[in-house]
Formats: sequence, C-alpha cells, structure tokens
Amino acid sequence: MALVTWIKQKDKIDGAMKNKVYAFFEKLQKDDTAPGLHIEPMHTPADPRVRTGRIDLNYRAVLFKVAFDTIPHYFYYGAWPHDEAIDIARSSVLQVNSINGVLEVIRASTPDDELPVVPQIPPAMPVVPDAPTPEPDVESQVPEEETGSRQEETSELWLNPLLGCGMDPAELVSELGLAADLVGRAFAACSDEELLDVLDEAPEWQATALLELAAGTSVQDVQDKLALSRYEDDPRASEEEKIRKSLEHPATKMQFTFVGDNSDELKKVIEGGDFDSWRTFLHPEQRVYSERRYNGSFRLSGGAGTGKTVVLLHRARMLAAAEPASRIVLTTYTTTLADSLESGLSKLDPDLPRAAKPGAPGIHISGVDSLVSKVFRGAQEIEQRRTMKELFGLEVSAPGKILDIDGARQQWESALADVDHQLELELANPTFLQQEYETVVLPNFISDKDEYLKVPRAGRGTALNRAKRLAVWKVVEAYRYYNRIEMHASFVELAHLAALVLRQRAAASGARLVDHVLIDEAQDLHAGHWRFLRELAQRGPDDLFIAEDSHQRIYGQKVPLSRFGIGIVGRSRRLTLNYRTTQQNLAYAVGLLSGVPVTDIEGDQESIYGYTSSRVGPRPEEVASASIVEELDNLAVYLRKWKDEGVPLETVGILVRSNFQVGKVINGLNERDLEARTAGVATVPGVPSVMTMHRSKGMEFTRVVLFGISEQTLPASYQVRDLPPAERADAILRERSLLYVAATRARDGLVVSWSGKPSELLGTK
Repeated sequence: MALVTWIKQKDKIDGAMKNKVYAFFEKLQKDDTAPGLHIEPMHTPADPRVRTGRIDLNYRAVLFKVAFDTIPHYFYYGAWPHDEAIDIARSSVLQVNSINGVLEVIRASTPDDELPVVPQIPPAMPVVPDAPTPEPDVESQVPEEETGSRQEETSELWLNPLLGCGMDPAELVSELGLAADLVGRAFAACSDEELLDVLDEAPEWQATALLELAAGTSVQDVQDKLALSRYEDDPRASEEEKIRKSLEHPATKMQFTFVGDNSDELKKVIEGGDFDSWRTFLHPEQRVYSERRYNGSFRLSGGAGTGKTVVLLHRARMLAAAEPASRIVLTTYTTTLADSLESGLSKLDPDLPRAAKPGAPGIHISGVDSLVSKVFRGAQEIEQRRTMKELFGLEVSAPGKILDIDGARQQWESALADVDHQLELELANPTFLQQEYETVVLPNFISDKDEYLKVPRAGRGTALNRAKRLAVWKVVEAYRYYNRIEMHASFVELAHLAALVLRQRAAASGARLVDHVLIDEAQDLHAGHWRFLRELAQRGPDDLFIAEDSHQRIYGQKVPLSRFGIGIVGRSRRLTLNYRTTQQNLAYAVGLLSGVPVTDIEGDQESIYGYTSSRVGPRPEEVASASIVEELDNLAVYLRKWKDEGVPLETVGILVRSNFQVGKVINGLNERDLEARTAGVATVPGVPSVMTMHRSKGMEFTRVVLFGISEQTLPASYQVRDLPPAERADAILRERSLLYVAATRARDGLVVSWSGKPSELLGTK
C-alpha cells in the first residue's frame, strides 16, 4: 500500500490523460513496487526523494517519495512528456520554506543570491482600474475587425503596483519567504498581463501573496490572510517530520491535499479539474471563515467570484461534522440558486447527512421563499389565524394564493385606481408604494392609520408629511382589502407571517426550529426574509452566517440587519481575490460600478478597492450594430469562431435583459442554422444557453455574450419610470448591478453587443 498527496497542477490534465493518470495512481496506491509502474530514482537529482513513474509510453509522472512511518508516501507534482519530466524531476525540490514553514516545490536552478535591478518608479494604484475608458463612437463591426473596438492597447504608461507595496524585493524575500527570482521578475513586469504571466508560474501561496500586494493589500494583511508567521526550525526533527507538520499550514493547503489510499477521493481530484478545484484547495482566508466558530452572527462580503459560496458549503460540512445531531439550514434567494447549492454540496461531500425538512437533523437546502412556505403551510390553523391577527389586525383565514411580484403590482394598481388618494404621480406609483409597504409597514407590524402616522421611516429616500402619509395609508388599506377578500398574500407578507409563527412557538416553548442558518446572496433578501431567518435559530454561537455582495443587489431594498436583532458588529470580513474571471473581464465589470456609491446591508460604504483576479485573458470586446439583424449576424459569427477554436459551445452563455429577448435570440440563431437552448433545458453538447441576466446569477461560463445592451433595454424603463428621485436612483443602481453580475459570469471571454445606441450604463458614447 502507498499513500498519495496531490499537488495542485499548473499544467492541467487533458481529458485523454485523466483516465491514464487515475489508473497509474490506482496501481500505485495498491502496490508501489509493481513493475509496470516503473518508479525510478534520478541520477544526480537536486532532491534525492524525487522519482518518476510511467503513465504511458510517452508520459511520466514526477513524484517525491517521503518515508512517513513505514508506509511509502508519494507527492504527485505533475505529468509531462518523457524528456521534459526527467528534466523537471532532476531540478525540482520539495522543501519547507525556511522563513514561514510553508511546504513548496521549487526549481533548484532558481538563483536566490541576487535580484534583478528594479527601475525606481513612483507607487501605483491597484491593478484593477476604476472604469472602462470611454472611446469615440464604435463603428459596426464583427470579430475580425478590431480596429474600431475598445480592444486597442492604451498608450498610457503602466506603473507596476508592486512598487508601492511598502517593501523592496529583498525584504519580501527575507520577511515573507518569497522566491528571489520570482520577486525580481514580478517587480520588473511591464504590464498587467506580464505580471499575471509571471505569477501563473509561481507556487500558489507566493502568487497569491504578490497578487494581494499588487492590489493594495498591506504586507501585514497578506501575512494575516496566509498565516505567514515566522518559522521556527526544530533541529531535532527529521526532514520527514518537518514536511508532515508543514502539511497542516494553511498556505500549504492551497496547493497540497492528502488523498491517502482512497481511490474514490483520488478520482474526484483528477476529474474535478480547474472548475471544481474549490472542493479541494481552499485559500487560507477561506479556510478560516469555513472553520472558525463565532460567538454570534457573522457576515462575509466579497465581489462576484471571490468564493463566498465555497465558504458556505465548506462551513456546512464543518458544522455537520462537529455537531452530527445539529439542524442546519442552507438557504439563498431563488430556487435556481438553491439547486446550485445542492449540486455543490453533493460534489463537496455526497455523504453529508441531509434533512428532508427544516428542523430535522442534518443539512436542509432550500430557497428562502420555499422555506417560508414550508413553515407557514405546516402551521396549525389556530397559529395561522393568530399571525394574521398580529400582522393585519384581523383574525381571518390564511391566504390561499401567494402573489408574485407582478401579481402584487396589479393589486397596487387596482388600489390606486379605486381610491381618491390625491397623491402626486411619483408617489402614486406601484413600485414606490410596494417598497413603502415592505420596508416600513410590514416590518413594524402596522395595522392601522395612527401607527403609520407615528412610525419612523429611516432609510426611505422620499420624505412624507402627515397629509401624504394619510393618502398612502388609504391605498394600503385598499390593497389589503382586495387581498383579504380574494384570500391573497404576497411573498413578503407570507415571510412575516411565517416569522410570527416561529416567534409565537418560541415564546410558548422556548425552542427554535434550527441550530444554524447559512445564507447565500443575502444582499437580495427583503425585510420579511430577515425577520423570518432571525426567528429560525436561537441567538447565540454560529446562529447566522451571512454571505453577501452589495454590488450584486438586483432585487429589493437595503434593510439594516440591526433592525431585526442581527448583530454583526466586529464580526464582518471581506474577500477580495476573484477566482472565476480574468483580470481583464474583472476590470471591465468593476468599471461599470465606478463612481457609484454602494452601501452594504448595514448601510456602510462598500468599497471595491483591492478587488483583483489571479487569471489573465483577452480584453472584453464591445460590438456595435446598426440593427438587430446585424447584431444577430455578429453573434452567429462569434459562436462559429469559438467552435472552430475548440470552445465547447455548451459552456457559452448568451445573457439578455428580458424574457422577450431570450426567444428573439434563440429564433434568430435558429434562422442562422445554430441551435440554442433556454436555461431550463438540460445541457446539450455544442448548444449554447440563452437566459436572462437575473437567471444567470450564481452561474459561470467560459464565454459570455451580453446581448442587446442598448439604451432601450438597460435600464429597463418599467423599473425606473415615474419614480421619485431617490427611488429612481436606487432602481438604476440595481440595473447597473445587474449588468455587473452578468459581466462577471465570464471565466475567459466577454463580448458586449448592442444595436442602435448603447446603454448609458456602459459609459460608451
């Protein structure tokens, strides 16, 4: 028997090699002396522990054999063609970093005694720019015609951001333990792309450290994030003991994972590839938030692609392992996102205990509205009638039909039409009234006019005097009347009713339904959701763990958590390293939000400073067309071009603003002899997906086309029409955030297209 530790690969294993690598290690785990493996030492290697093994006639594996106890232990470094593998094996060394104790593989030829001369240039800002730079009018173009697009290189002088990190190259080597040649080449880089290319060749922790420094993170914060404390060497310990101890270092776990003799785990690591590497290799900062216990509620924020959902999944597993009898709820804003959480948790650990309903031991995954419905529909009739009395002032039967957003809007329109309210146009607006109702009336359990006249309206952008409040209340009464006689309620009302069910039960018995609640995409939750989630679990250690990104708020209104008894003061942290998209796509997406003030769910300013990516790729392309026909022609050209380049078209997402556009794009592609599918249809090889930007939330694609981004579609007129200034500004911010969400779905290529005039949100003339 032999044990295996996997080292995260820079050179990815292609599909044809995966089965061969798996077969090689399956044999190795059973018997490393099997003659067919050809495990051989090197002549005059830099590290005497290095070995190579035969995967097939052309490829060999590079391994390090370490004697842990009496069982052979192999560290797998990678597989290369025969001669290249021999060269890599002879020059590679597995070592414990003498400065910080991180386990790493270095090349022995790396010069550690001198550094390249670095030009003295003033400190620079982080790599991510503030915004896309507006260009002159973009002529109609197709992919081959790049001369009019914003792909063109800027002639501005690029300043290496590492020059402002607060340490010179020698100090980074002596204090952080970074490799001297890597630091020298990184400091000498002359562009974003060159810097990222240099870091792409580095050990995971070293690349991350330099990337954080380039993004403006302080040296001390980098040390804290990666747990880079000063290493104290124990002269009595053997090299094997030092390596074993180093495997527990958080930064080591970014690149090394113990597989042991478990062939199933080995197969998951091999087959997971780059898309699923999150399952195995966590950033030390992510690991801290996944495993640390907190005395109360905790909030983790971070931009799109920073791994917030990954942290939630690992944390769910940690809680289930630490407390096998605990009742855990993992929830998010939509059913689609909940399905994604279910899939992710199954990939992470299919053997985790599941709960069929909230309140049972194990992990229960559900969209928050589905969770609300389960609680309220499962309540006794007397409980339901009591909550109706407390929320509406009348002890009536529970609602039969739950209204969606459109249904609720129609009820507001009916109420406005039937009431003599004397409200000006901006206030006699279903959107304004619905927001007032959901953020002021319902959370304060207001059931009569006098209560509404006295209640504070903190956070509402438009002031209302007494006369206006009286007029608003008339409409609210009419809205409630229509719902009552038709036995209707909105999802927001249902959330408050379910919260009251839980509160009344807790008051009677002292018991709560669950022990721990993990919440994803929390920025989109409304007041009713927060009231409900607060009542689910008892206030105390690890009660609520909240993951959110205020820049991705595309639904609802901001509501401070403190109003619902959710205290996160001193228990709030932010992730800044993007794992999904490229630096170029990230810069474009962040630029869409540049200069727009964004506040978090506590009302504090949310910064995008320091947000960066470890991946490099092509610049986003903007393609203008004279007509929708030409825009569809250009889309077809891109799809055929990517297919010719070997891109699986099922990994391409075409994102639009409305459902109407979905059908238009699919029909247009069909007319051009190209298939396309909607989001609800199963994946078909070679067929791209067409969906709304809202539906794409939580998804990722290798290539993304933002289609139809014209002044007629974004911002959507029905979202902003006739609103008061404050509410209109917030609606436009949600539209801008929607565009940001859509742009950050792209891992590699991003294309933005429109016909006619572009959307004002693009910042393009």
